[in-house]
Amino acid sequence: METYYIQTKDIQNLIIGASFLGTGGGGDPYIGGLMLKRELQNNSKKIEIISKVNTINQNSFVIGSAMMGAPIVMIEKIPNSSETKKALEAYSNFTGNKIDYITPLEMGGVNSTIPLITSAKTGIPVIDGDGMGRAFPELQMTTFYFYGIQPSPVVIFDEKGNISIVKGINGYWSEKIARTITVRYGGSAYIALYGTNIKTYFNSAILGTLTLALEIGQSINDMRLDDVLDKLKAIILFKGKVIDVNRKLDKGFSKGNVTIQGLENNNILKIDFQNEFLLATINNDIIASVPDLITVLDLFTFKPITTDRIKYGQKVIVVGIPSNNKLRSPNALKYIGPRAFGYNTDFIPLEQKVKKIAN
Repeated sequence: METYYIQTKDIQNLIIGASFLGTGGGGDPYIGGLMLKRELQNNSKKIEIISKVNTINQNSFVIGSAMMGAPIVMIEKIPNSSETKKALEAYSNFTGNKIDYITPLEMGGVNSTIPLITSAKTGIPVIDGDGMGRAFPELQMTTFYFYGIQPSPVVIFDEKGNISIVKGINGYWSEKIARTITVRYGGSAYIALYGTNIKTYFNSAILGTLTLALEIGQSINDMRLDDVLDKLKAIILFKGKVIDVNRKLDKGFSKGNVTIQGLENNNILKIDFQNEFLLATINNDIIASVPDLITVLDLFTFKPITTDRIKYGQKVIVVGIPSNNKLRSPNALKYIGPRAFGYNTDFIPLEQKVKKIAN
């Protein structure tokens, strides 16, 4: 078993790298970094990330720990991290399962740090992996679900101490009910869900994403964007200036679009988002879409810009990143392809789209 202990010096790399993978979502990285820093300074427990597991009890129990809600709400409703532990305790009490490991559900600003904060509160180690390799807005949009793991029971815990437990008949109903409760809780809440055994987890998860985020963040903070692009086989899709942002809060999601005008020509790039960036078009021609990653970076610092922080006048680089193969299977695309978000188009891999446009 190989382990790594998160240190204060890692925080900036982690939140930048996770935000790079988070495609504009997963919560505000600055808030997530502050919460994690506070835990490292005030808590004597070490935060252990397990990268490789050689000999382990196959019946060990893994649980997902995250925040649910619109990212923009988390800016105005600053989280109190003590609820992460209480959500896990409520899950354990309800199911009778002893929790041996914690996993992120996704890579993104705050939701890459929440499992680590939960680990600091409980002493439970975190597995180096997640269920998306990026961020998605809905609970059923995980590789765990594609491989037959149900999110239910879903424990929802807010800062007032309210607890709800959802046992949906499937992932869609778990999402709908949990989202409605989260809205009633003020737009954001802590959740514990997707409990499973360690063998099933390793079969279904996208592994190595926490350490990947650390590596990406280090390169970005060192201004080595080319190294990141090479590592991820990523493509620069566009460089331009943000000329319009439409954003609204709709049923617990931050939805809208951003319009970017090219710096070297009059081309117009438009990106739709639902918490995360979903679909990018240049002059109405689709160049990238879910499940591939669309990441918006500041032109000068290369730092990722989230959907709740993007604004008029910013000069940006738009990057396309091929998604993990587990997200590209026919079964996965039923849940996370363009049609799952209401677009009347099939998924075409980023590398094929860019090649077609280039020709």
